[in-house]
Amino acid sequence: MADMATMENGSPAEQFPAAGGLPAPADALMVHDVTIVTTRKLAQAKVLGVPPEEFGIERDARGIKDCNYCFHEIVTKTESQLIAEGYDEDQIKALSPYTGRTDIETMERDTVEEHSGAGNGLNSASRLVKLTEHYIRVDLEGTGRPCLYQVMTGGDQGEILRKDGKECIEPFDTIPFAATTPVPIPHRFVGRSIADLVMPLQREKTAMKRGALDNLYLHNNPRVEVGEDKAGPSTINDLLVSRPGGVVRTKSVGALNWQTTPDVSGSVFPMLQYLDAELETRTGLSKQSQGIDANALQNQSATAVAQVFSASQMRVKLIARIMAEGVRDIFSLLHGTIRKHGQQVQTVRLRNKWIEVNPRNWKTRDDMTINVGLGTGSKAQQFAQTMAIANVQKEMIAGGKINLVGDRELYNTAAELTKIMGHKNPDRFFKDPDEKGPDGQLVNPPPPPPQDPKVIEATAKAQLEIQQMQGRMQIERIQAEADIAVQNRKAESEMAIAQMKARLDAQLALLQYGLDEKSHAWKMVLQGVQMEHDERRHQHDSERAAIDMLGRAMDHEARQTQQEQPQNNGGE
Repeated sequence: MADMATMENGSPAEQFPAAGGLPAPADALMVHDVTIVTTRKLAQAKVLGVPPEEFGIERDARGIKDCNYCFHEIVTKTESQLIAEGYDEDQIKALSPYTGRTDIETMERDTVEEHSGAGNGLNSASRLVKLTEHYIRVDLEGTGRPCLYQVMTGGDQGEILRKDGKECIEPFDTIPFAATTPVPIPHRFVGRSIADLVMPLQREKTAMKRGALDNLYLHNNPRVEVGEDKAGPSTINDLLVSRPGGVVRTKSVGALNWQTTPDVSGSVFPMLQYLDAELETRTGLSKQSQGIDANALQNQSATAVAQVFSASQMRVKLIARIMAEGVRDIFSLLHGTIRKHGQQVQTVRLRNKWIEVNPRNWKTRDDMTINVGLGTGSKAQQFAQTMAIANVQKEMIAGGKINLVGDRELYNTAAELTKIMGHKNPDRFFKDPDEKGPDGQLVNPPPPPPQDPKVIEATAKAQLEIQQMQGRMQIERIQAEADIAVQNRKAESEMAIAQMKARLDAQLALLQYGLDEKSHAWKMVLQGVQMEHDERRHQHDSERAAIDMLGRAMDHEARQTQQEQPQNNGGE
């Protein structure tokens, strides 16, 4: 919107000058206050009661579904409400105001003089306007096939109203009305009510009771016969004033002759009892059904009282079943309305679980059955019947027929007993066997079924044998593991010994090699020492030989010397 205003009326600087009269800069931003209004529609289907004097149907109709014409007069909407709904304002204001109905039904229902119209003075917006919706089957398009249309008219002249610029004539799927009557008349739409059955008897009872009371009044205040010659001037005035202990003045004693009125109550009260019995027959409401009769406990057995009570309830149940047919039609219309106009997902409680229901996904149901809760007797009878079913289930389970009675059936019986006792939520006392968790698994899985004692004994024996076998196998396994462990340890020991022997052999070889090296070295040293010794010995021997030779030489020389000396001495 800001861009459109800028394009049409010039730049923002020209249209919105800055403070002080100076034009705003060309690049200044425009700031607006914006209000956002969000409208949310909440739709719901309603069932409203229609007074019989506001509804009409063709004379030959036998039902609403197949009738050709019916209408409903709406007299609860004001002029302002109709204009707010989109009807033409000038047309609505030109309609005459609704001043109230004057038919017998409306007048009888009105006990505080509220049937006249309101808002007919200065406040014309609150005046009531008569609006009539007609449902008629007519061939409006000329195709030879009549269709159902809704036509809205206003006022007493039946002027077709206009809404949103066009006439209020719209095709309709079905007539949105359901009707029922407590006493239907064959082949007729309008039946009879309970008032039609009891009003003649009530009039008869009123006449009988009024006669009995008049007779009682005459007993309490009888008429008086007095002779004219014995009546004084004040006798008539005294007789006109009837009060206990009053004085009547006459000319002579015994002038008054009090007339005796015959007592007719002996014939009136049996007639009233007969009328009461006929009323009980027509309505189904008896004394036994309203409360225990004292005579019933004294003169009748409990079985007879129960039979009378059941017989009196048959009429009431019949009326309830007939009225339930109208309730079934109401729910059929509700289903069609929600399926057609439902626009959002709703969360409802179904079977004690909160689930989402989307009417847009509902299919067209041409063959739909609506079950109406009609009841099956009193709570005592229902409790006894349900307990009988529970006993039969118990006997079936005891007989081993668990294929006929399961957890679901037992839960249904327990839930029904809980509801009969007045508790609306059976889950407080019993767990639903079909309840599933978020993972799709059962929250309350059924326990394993009980077994035959022989099977249990055989199973225990087999389990004992299996345990013994498992024990022997475990012992053998432990022994085998021990043998394997011993062998492993022996192998490990042998490997350790072999490794140690190999290490010792290696060390011994190293030592032997070292010893060999050292022995060779010692041998070399010994050889060197031996050679040195031999050399020294040879040298010693050489020296000794030399010494010996020297000694021998010296000895020889000495001997020579000695031999020479005597010769010298002799010469001298």
